[in-house]
Amino acid sequence: MGFHVSKAQDEKEDKKSPIQVTGSVGFYYDYYSYTQENYASFRPRYPENLLRLNAQMSINFGKHFSIPISVNVTNQDVIYNLPSVPEESALDYIQNPANNISINPKYKWAQGFFGTQTPMYTPLTTGDIPIFGVGLEINPGKFILSAAVGKSQRAIEPDILLNIPGAYEQSIITARIGVGKIEGSKFTINVVRVRDHKNSVLANPIGIEPIEGLTISPYAEFKMFKKLNIRTETAGSIFTKDLFNNGVIDEDYITAVEDFITVNASTTADFSHNTRIDWKGDKFQLGGEVQYIGPGFLPVGYRFVERDILDYKVNTGMKLFDNKVNFTGSFGIRTNNLNDTKLSSSERIISNANLLAQVTESFSVNINYSNFGFKNDANILNQRIELVNNSITVSSSYTFKTEKYMHLITGNVALTSFEQFDVVSNAFAKAENTTYSINYNISFLEKPLSIGLQGIYLENQLPTGDFTMLNYGLIASYKMLDKKLTPSIGFNFAHVDVPGFTTDYRKNLNLRLGYKLTKKLQCKLQYRYTNFRYGNSKPGAALDQNRVQFSIQQRF
Repeated sequence: MGFHVSKAQDEKEDKKSPIQVTGSVGFYYDYYSYTQENYASFRPRYPENLLRLNAQMSINFGKHFSIPISVNVTNQDVIYNLPSVPEESALDYIQNPANNISINPKYKWAQGFFGTQTPMYTPLTTGDIPIFGVGLEINPGKFILSAAVGKSQRAIEPDILLNIPGAYEQSIITARIGVGKIEGSKFTINVVRVRDHKNSVLANPIGIEPIEGLTISPYAEFKMFKKLNIRTETAGSIFTKDLFNNGVIDEDYITAVEDFITVNASTTADFSHNTRIDWKGDKFQLGGEVQYIGPGFLPVGYRFVERDILDYKVNTGMKLFDNKVNFTGSFGIRTNNLNDTKLSSSERIISNANLLAQVTESFSVNINYSNFGFKNDANILNQRIELVNNSITVSSSYTFKTEKYMHLITGNVALTSFEQFDVVSNAFAKAENTTYSINYNISFLEKPLSIGLQGIYLENQLPTGDFTMLNYGLIASYKMLDKKLTPSIGFNFAHVDVPGFTTDYRKNLNLRLGYKLTKKLQCKLQYRYTNFRYGNSKPGAALDQNRVQFSIQQRF
């Protein structure tokens, strides 16, 4: 694959044209190989040959009409069985989950969606399930209308020998209508429907039942006094967990929707609510959020959700000393089993804080703290769950300049502690991780040369066994041919020590070459060699890995 760009194009790039192309397109090739000795259980970490084509671009016709195009395709095959195996058509290829192709033409307030898309409406309806299909979104004045339909899951035949459970073909329909601006204040009614096609496979998937669900919600989002943002949503859902269930249900509020969704004994109906308020000033911000998810509620446009919970969250932020000190933090409590749907209830505490201080023009410090706790109220030993995770990271950087050199020194210390109650030993098991790293980089001001040194020390204390690792490396890069060609070389050496065993050694060589063919066309070539020599933890074991990566990218 190649690209041809004339110098005349570069010289005329500033001239206006009725058709403008922006974005980038790139071609990538990876090659991987390995050899091993006395390490038969090793499995390759990359495919042997990997081809990728990535394009993120927009073709603009005048001021109002544009065609955004996204293409991410690969030569990788799917690793599961389909209901039938004909010759793969062009449509089959672009629907392959490993690929992503979308064309989304837009004219003023109207936009169409063709190919892979992810409708993102609200926190309680749809937002993280990609579908392959078509969609439409219009926002003339203050009128909002959106709709999409497509396939969110291909049918996959189960295979016990390959440990593939299989899956039903799944389709999703989404729609919303309202007033306001899509990217601003608005009020919308949102509807999302998901359905598994139970006859899409020859054999029923293992341990998976076909589902069908419907979620409806009113959603409001608006600004007040320019700095106050409020959003609120109440959603209701009807969800059938097994379309093969032959039982009946006589609840009036559920049977009333039999014309829209399959209803049987596995059908549940419930609601949820989310409200968030944020006040953002120039120097100070404060916000809060409350969320309730009922035990029978399911936002069908999201893959995973924890139900029967109540969340309270508070967040804040401030800028001090002429914005030289920035602080952000949040604190939240999640309570579950509000409706006694489980044998035990639990509370979780989630908090984090970040402090960034620019002490001087040359010296800065960043401190980050995160805490997560979980504890249920079960008295029975094998139902008891209790854990605490704490982490703190301190990073700093110092820059200074002399007549000929620019120096950058960075340091990092990370401490992590994870403690969990073990029902087998009837005691707490604790894992701790400590990491120290330091980097030094020097740039020569009179020549295009830079050199970097790195050192990392890692210490892990685990219930299953402790180990330490010391890694140090060197990297150097130089620019030549009027800074169009940039070769670089890097070398890392590490040794890993496990108590009771002799040391494992790892060596890594990294060679890179970058070349700018034009201002917007660049190619890169990289070779990475990794050598492992193991101690008596794997007697006589050795592993060599080779990876070659080539890419060429054109920006518009």
